[in-house]
Amino acid sequence: MKKKKVWKIVIPAAIVLLIIVIVVINNAASAGQQIAQAMAVEGISVEKGDVSETVETNGTVISGEQKMIFSPVNASVESAEFVVGQLVKAGDQLVTFNLKDLEQQNQKAELTVKAGELGYQDSVSQSNKAASRQAQARSKAAQLQAQVNAKEQEVANITSALAGEAGAQKAAQQQEEKDKNEQLSKLQDQLKTAKAEAEAAKKEYDKAVTNQQTAQVNFDAAAAAAESEPQKLEDARESLNKANKELTDAQSVNETKQQAAESLQQQIESLQGTFVSADANLSGESPLQQQLQTAQSELAELKGNLESQKAIAEGDSGAMSSAAREQMQTNNNLAELESKSIEELIAEGRKGISAEFNGVISDKQIVEGATVTQGMQLFTLQSIEDVNVEVTLSKNVYAKVKEGQKAEITLAGQTYQGTVKRISRIAIDGSAGTNQAAVASASIMATVHIDNPDDNIFLGVDAKVTIQAAEAKDVIILPTEAVNIGKDGTFCWICKDGVLTKRSITTGVTSDECAEIIQGIDEGEIVISDPGNHEEGDAITVTEPSETEEASESDETSETEASSENGAVSEETSATE
Repeated sequence: MKKKKVWKIVIPAAIVLLIIVIVVINNAASAGQQIAQAMAVEGISVEKGDVSETVETNGTVISGEQKMIFSPVNASVESAEFVVGQLVKAGDQLVTFNLKDLEQQNQKAELTVKAGELGYQDSVSQSNKAASRQAQARSKAAQLQAQVNAKEQEVANITSALAGEAGAQKAAQQQEEKDKNEQLSKLQDQLKTAKAEAEAAKKEYDKAVTNQQTAQVNFDAAAAAAESEPQKLEDARESLNKANKELTDAQSVNETKQQAAESLQQQIESLQGTFVSADANLSGESPLQQQLQTAQSELAELKGNLESQKAIAEGDSGAMSSAAREQMQTNNNLAELESKSIEELIAEGRKGISAEFNGVISDKQIVEGATVTQGMQLFTLQSIEDVNVEVTLSKNVYAKVKEGQKAEITLAGQTYQGTVKRISRIAIDGSAGTNQAAVASASIMATVHIDNPDDNIFLGVDAKVTIQAAEAKDVIILPTEAVNIGKDGTFCWICKDGVLTKRSITTGVTSDECAEIIQGIDEGEIVISDPGNHEEGDAITVTEPSETEEASESDETSETEASSENGAVSEETSATE
């Protein structure tokens, strides 16, 4: 009985001791595994590969070529059957003009040119005739002067020969002849004065004719431009009326003076006829007296002709001056140029306006039936063959983007290829682009050309742009999570002699997944991607990702087995009790 009680005490004690030993062993094993797990960090092998860096941003589709179209003529719009936003093809007829008014202006201009040419030719012809008459008058005056001098000498000689003859009858006759001669001389002087006045009147009349012709030309030119310069037409009309009145007055004075000169000439001729009659009645006159009378008559006639030719030679011939000739020619040239200009405008207007390239109408400022003026803006055409996307780059990424880099553009579900065409050199304050970097307070505008546009492109819509900023092939790379940035620069973690250590590195092209390592790490080295809670100088054990997972699974198995054993012991103890 006593022996049975001893066993009841020993057996539970042994079981308890066994349980304690098992727990201690399990705890020790678990602690060792935990220490090993705490020191273990995952390492990755450095390899070579390709890496590309992209810049993503948004932009607006714009045309790379737009042209504002202006009217080539002053006309009314006959047709303009297009609307804003309409797609047109190169060569499509967009605008036609009604050129009826312009054609009438052209006909009027042609008639003005013809009238000017005829007026100029007539003026030149009259001027040439007047100049020729004056030259002939100078030549005749020189000949007549020599004849007058000779005839005066003849009269003097005859008079000298008759000086010795005296007689009452002859003296009376001579006195009569003297009176007639004085009267004749007086009439000749009056005729000279009358002829001079007639020549002066003729000069004024010719001048009035020239002024009237010039005023008529100026009025015709002003009438051609009446619509644009009405005041000039009124001034020209007033000048023409004045010139017409002056011409009428000058013509009246000229006719009066000419009639006065002709009247005096008739009186002289009548008086000279009395000399002849007297000589015929003097049967007892000597031959010398008859010679003297004849010589005196001839002398008077020569003097009259001489004075007439001198008046013509010394007076204003009515010939056009070089300045007047040049002015008329200039007016004709201006009228001709205006006529040619209108002809060219009509030719342009008949062509109408066609689309120069495939594009979209972005602005329309005309309607059918409206009157347009030369140089007036009609509409704007934007090309859909030369298309760009205008994007915004933040200050964090603009340095990575270069002209000539390729890009991918996405809009309306379509993808297009592009090229960076232009980068602005001026930052814009107060705006920022949407890209993979942080939004900045200043941005740079860039233009990306769409290399393969099609008819599915719409101007003014938003587009997503991915720019291939940089690319490196077959280079040493690391995952971005293994690249760290500290106050001393870029570095990665490695295990050196069992201790966590920093290694300085130099990076190149970087993407979201990996980075190019230019310097600091060689291919095949092991780099720690995540040191966890470890700090520099801590002892570590580097494991491959698979080893770490196996260790974790082993720990879970051990914990499960330990739990199962503990459960079994607990059940046995309960049964014993």
